[in-house]
Amino acid sequence: MRLSKFGIAAVALGVTLEAAAGPAQAADLIPFKIGISAPVVTVFPVWMGEAGGFYEKEGLKVEVINMEVGLAPAVLANKQGADLRLVTSTCNTIPITMFTKPGVGMGDLKGKTFGISTFGSETDVAISILLKQLGLTRSDVTISQIGGSSQRFGALIAGRIDVAPLIEPAITLAKERGFNPIIDLAAAKTPWIFDSVVVSSSYLKANNATLTRFVKAYIAGAYLALSDEAKAKEVIAQKFKTSDPKVIAATYADFKRLMPRDAAPSRAGAENVLAQLEAIGTDIGSRNPADYLDLGIIETLKREGYFAQLEKIYPIKP
Repeated sequence: MRLSKFGIAAVALGVTLEAAAGPAQAADLIPFKIGISAPVVTVFPVWMGEAGGFYEKEGLKVEVINMEVGLAPAVLANKQGADLRLVTSTCNTIPITMFTKPGVGMGDLKGKTFGISTFGSETDVAISILLKQLGLTRSDVTISQIGGSSQRFGALIAGRIDVAPLIEPAITLAKERGFNPIIDLAAAKTPWIFDSVVVSSSYLKANNATLTRFVKAYIAGAYLALSDEAKAKEVIAQKFKTSDPKVIAATYADFKRLMPRDAAPSRAGAENVLAQLEAIGTDIGSRNPADYLDLGIIETLKREGYFAQLEKIYPIKP
């Protein structure tokens, strides 16, 4: 997990509510780094911000880097002294569907090879949840670190793994190619925190004003995507490099389903992440969600009526 002195997150940026505000001069832009876990549906809003030129409108010069984001990696990093905090969330459940090769069912998984992103990640824990349901242990299978959802899908196609936890748009692509969806953890609405704006506690304290601007833009970007289906689908097609209407529609529908309207990390999700990490034998240190979550910015924006303003500017259709 790579960190920096700037904010690191899987996030989106959007327009401000000050209609008269124009783009800042390039020399005045504040450097801000965004880490995205992989090109999957839960990081889609970051591209909406890019497509609209909204970063500059918030006075930010954004650099996108790759990293694993979510509560589980943050917990492991904090155990090693990182002192990270989650300040928003794009997904408070596990948006994963497990796929196997054709002909491999739930009763055939013993001895099979499972692909994950990294050990201790959300996909690793998802595998453990599935194994527990089946009465199997991790010693009954082989778990291999493969990479992001697209890499796991590629490994499944190539036959290098037997089971892959996938996220949209790979879920729809896997169905189209005849792979077998054996369990949909998103449908089960398992409480979780899958992708978040993650910053160090020191950055949060020293740069609260800048981070607040960033979070406001992130939330506005999410609302823009939720309210403008045509624009969102255009960006999905571009960023996921697909013209398949089924993939585009499924990815957008998943985004709408998963994005919490208040962008707040779920305490119930945090509690479940901590419990599941302990269940697979991980030494997590603190069991207190407050040691990982900081809802101060979200709560302030709620009190100031920011969400109410967004709802008027970006009305979301049912």
